[in-house]
Amino acid sequence: MFKPTSAKDRINYGEVLMPPVGYKLEHAIGTTYSLDLETLTAVSIALGLIEDTDSELINNPISMLSALQKISDRIVVFCEAGQIKLPSKPNALCLTLEKMVVPVSVPFDKKINRYPAFHPKTWLLEYSNEDGERQYRFVVMSRNMTFDHSWDVACALDGDTTSSGEVSAEPIAEFLKFLRKQLNKELINYSRQYSDLSYMIKTISQVGFHVENGFSECVIMPMGIGSASYDMASNWLFTENFHELVVMSPFLTGSVIEGFNDPGKTLTGTTRTLITRRSELPKITNGKASNFDVYVMKDDIIDGESSISDGEDEQSEQESGKQDIHAKIYVRRKYSTTDLFLGSMNASYAAINSNIEMMIRLRTKNSVLNGEKFLNDIMGEDREGKKNPFELVSLDEIAESDDTSLQDSVEQKIKTICRIKMAATVMSNDGRYDVHITADIDHKIDGVIIRPLRSNKESELLPEIEFNSLDMLQLSEFYVVAATIDDCTLERVIMIPTSGIPEGRDAEIIKNVIKTKNQFIEYVAFILGDDYVQSFLENKKAAGGYGEWDQNSAMPAVYEKMLKTSVSDPDRLGEIQYITKAIEEEEIIPPEFREMYGVFCDTLGIKQV
Repeated sequence: MFKPTSAKDRINYGEVLMPPVGYKLEHAIGTTYSLDLETLTAVSIALGLIEDTDSELINNPISMLSALQKISDRIVVFCEAGQIKLPSKPNALCLTLEKMVVPVSVPFDKKINRYPAFHPKTWLLEYSNEDGERQYRFVVMSRNMTFDHSWDVACALDGDTTSSGEVSAEPIAEFLKFLRKQLNKELINYSRQYSDLSYMIKTISQVGFHVENGFSECVIMPMGIGSASYDMASNWLFTENFHELVVMSPFLTGSVIEGFNDPGKTLTGTTRTLITRRSELPKITNGKASNFDVYVMKDDIIDGESSISDGEDEQSEQESGKQDIHAKIYVRRKYSTTDLFLGSMNASYAAINSNIEMMIRLRTKNSVLNGEKFLNDIMGEDREGKKNPFELVSLDEIAESDDTSLQDSVEQKIKTICRIKMAATVMSNDGRYDVHITADIDHKIDGVIIRPLRSNKESELLPEIEFNSLDMLQLSEFYVVAATIDDCTLERVIMIPTSGIPEGRDAEIIKNVIKTKNQFIEYVAFILGDDYVQSFLENKKAAGGYGEWDQNSAMPAVYEKMLKTSVSDPDRLGEIQYITKAIEEEEIIPPEFREMYGVFCDTLGIKQV
């Protein structure tokens, strides 16, 4: 079930999102703490082109345009405000992602003296087939929407409206209602996003989700969403005794582990195991984990990956992160009953009491899963063997540390910036554009620089800011802030409601990608069929690259494919209008193609706009 070396137990992020065979995506609602915009484009490949997120198509702007055109109006992704990673080279296609993204700013919590984190990692997906049948998938994960390669965990529940399921979908509906309240009415895409959330709230109550054989019970646990929140602090995981407890959590609070360590929770033969990151060990010294076997990942397994904050032990975006554990798993057995908790909740006070989180609990029998079986899966039966990726550590010589870090202070500064009310207005100026930003502050905020996402023009954060002489593809609701305290600087992408962006900007994005007749033909190929596309890519790769097509041979092949598609899947032909409406240049779209395309549309009853 949890063997990291078993292909059967490993989950590919792209595959878990892809529609079932014969289905296509209708709606997708995602949540994450950290958001990498480049990862979101990879997700678009999985959902729009039904290709793996590791596919080489992600490096092809034509395929990305096709994927985003298909699904950008069907996806809404909520993330923690101030935790959108700055792309290394933001291209024009990044601008289409603003249709999908909703930053969430949770109010300050005096109990923890900081901003709670919007921390759930979930997907709710609706698929449909040609017969109008619908399938649904709810995915609960520990993984953020980033390219981080740390060890994560996921659970996917499938369902439909034709059968009764074992899992109540009511908590999902309440979670969606909370998300709908987080939509920003000032952002350009509010109406469409509100409509999508409302539709899914209405629909999900009719869906029956199913749990795999071997589990007798499944409970979905949204936390921190108000009156409909699951009260995790009162769950028996934290309040009652047990025979076995395994906690896997990358980030910790000492008091939480101390609670698990309480001798009052001990029964005959009780065992406790904690798997965490080495950096967390100073938090559980002074006897807080005296009844635990504590494991960390071996240094030779950890291999350095870039990372940004997970909302618990904040880390610099520029810091060299690690391929370490990131899964949040709790295995608790009492007598013959085992409960498996997994999702986004770290073993920290903030996660349990303040953050917005999503967990799922699965119940089974000791014969199917228990603490020992779980440890055998992830470590092997020989705990001291070389094949065990983890090692037992002693806490005796580890000094207690202060939880506060400079990176954490900068993160909190960015969170404060994200909660300042700001608005931007675009004004045309002799073929260029000026952007005027107003911020609800009385004076300059020291140590903060702001700029448009695709421009190097920058300014200090002032009550009023001007960015002059921008081109159309530098206009967006995405902006970059850089916050500095002492020698620590972090850059993040934020969203500012921006009015006056010209309607023609989306057409300019298309023109920025499709600049030649060959690129247009390549785009049409993507629209017309995956098999055709795959053959094309393989042929181009075999020829030594992705150069120009032979137009004389390519165009007849496209016409032939259009004819076949008009019989097998005529709706696909309608998608080509996305391009023909935006591009007028005859050197890109020849008149003979428009004439032929018009004949197809008239014959098939496709309305041309």
